[in-house]
Amino acid sequence: MKRIHGNLHHGRKTLSWLSKIVTWSSGAGIDQHPSNRSTSAPATPARPIVRKMTPGQVQQADTGTQKTLQQLLDQSPPRARSTYNLEQPPGMQKEVLDRLSRHIRAIPPMPEIWNEIQDILQHPGTSASDLGHCVARDPVLSARILTVCNSAAYATPGQSDIGNIPLAIARLGLHETTAVIFRTLAPDMTNDNNRQQIRHIWFHTQAIAALSRLLAEPAQIVDRSQASLNGMLHDIGKLVILNIESPQRLAQLGSAIHDGEPSLSAEFAILGYTHIDAGMMLSLHWRLPAHIKQFIAHHHHPDRTDITPVAAPEPAMVNHLAHLILQHSIDHEQTDAIWLPSLRSSDPDATRRAIELLKIPAHSPTFFQQLQQSVDRLKTSFPDLFPPETSLQPSPDCKQR
Repeated sequence: MKRIHGNLHHGRKTLSWLSKIVTWSSGAGIDQHPSNRSTSAPATPARPIVRKMTPGQVQQADTGTQKTLQQLLDQSPPRARSTYNLEQPPGMQKEVLDRLSRHIRAIPPMPEIWNEIQDILQHPGTSASDLGHCVARDPVLSARILTVCNSAAYATPGQSDIGNIPLAIARLGLHETTAVIFRTLAPDMTNDNNRQQIRHIWFHTQAIAALSRLLAEPAQIVDRSQASLNGMLHDIGKLVILNIESPQRLAQLGSAIHDGEPSLSAEFAILGYTHIDAGMMLSLHWRLPAHIKQFIAHHHHPDRTDITPVAAPEPAMVNHLAHLILQHSIDHEQTDAIWLPSLRSSDPDATRRAIELLKIPAHSPTFFQQLQQSVDRLKTSFPDLFPPETSLQPSPDCKQR
C-alpha cells in the first residue's frame, strides 16, 4: 500500500479548486480563475445521457448476464460501528475551534455581490427577473452566465443565442445559475503543498455529482441540478483541511485512514475537528444557501431521517448511493489520496428503500452502463490519477473502513 508521505506529491499547475469542481455541475466546461476571467466559450464536456424507459422497456432491453447496479450494491460493505458518534458528535476544544475559525476567516470571503444574490434567493417566489437585475450589474458574471446558457449543454441545436440575463437564468434554472455564479466568484484555496490531494478531491466530487444527476433522473423527486451541486459541495470541508493543515499532520491523517480508521474518527482524533465541522464553518463564512449548509451537515446521514427531521431524505439517499457506486471503481490500496480508502458502508434494507423510492432501475444493465460510462468519461480527464484502462468494476477486496 502506498503511504502518504510528509512531502505530499505536487500535481500540475491547476486553476481554482472550486472552479474545477463546480464546472461538472453546470456542464459548461473548464472554468477560469476569477483573475483570468474571459467571456470566450469554454470547451463543453459530453453530458451523460439518460434515456427514459418504462420498467417494461428496461426489462425488454436488458438481457443476458451483464452487470447491474444491484449486483454492485450487493457487494457493498455492511454497516459497521464507528467510534465517531454521528447522532451526538463530540464538541471541539476551544483552542481547536479558535484555530479553525482563525484560519477560515483568513480565507478570502465571497464578493459582496454573492451576499446580495443570496439575500434575493432567500425570498420565496424569487424569479429569474429578480436575480437578473442583480447579476446584470457585474459584467464578468453576466458574460459567464450567457456563455454557459448558450453552450451546447443547455441550448438545443437551432436555438438562437440568448443575450438577455433574465432569459438566460430562466433557461438554466435558479439552482444551476447559482452553481455558475459560485464557480465564477469562489476564491482560490490551492497551495503548492496540496495540489495532488486536491486533484483526488476534484475527481471524487465531480464523479459524485455526475452519478447523482443520473440517479436523480428516474423519479425526479430530487432536482438533477441540485443533486449535482450537493455532490460538488458536500466535501468542501476536506479542502479546508488541505488548505490549513501542515504536510506532517496530513500525512498522519492519511496513514490512519489507510490503516483502516474511519475518516471522521481519524479526523477528530488527529485534528480535533472533522471535515463536516470545517465545511459548515466555511459555508457560514461564504454565506452558502441554507439547503447547502444543511446538506453538508448531514451528508453522512443518508438514511437517518429521525436525526435530520427538517431535511428531506431523498437528496442524502442519492448522494449516498453515488458513493456506494463510485467506491467500486477505485483501487483503494494503491493510492496516495488521503480519504480514498475510507469506504461508505451499506444497510441493505435502507438501500432497498432508497432504490424503490427513487425508482432506480437497479436490475438494468443499460442503466448500469450509463453509470459506468459517466465515471469512465470523467477518468479520462484525470490521467495522472487513473490509467486509461481503469473502468467501473466491482472491487473484489472492497472492505469496510
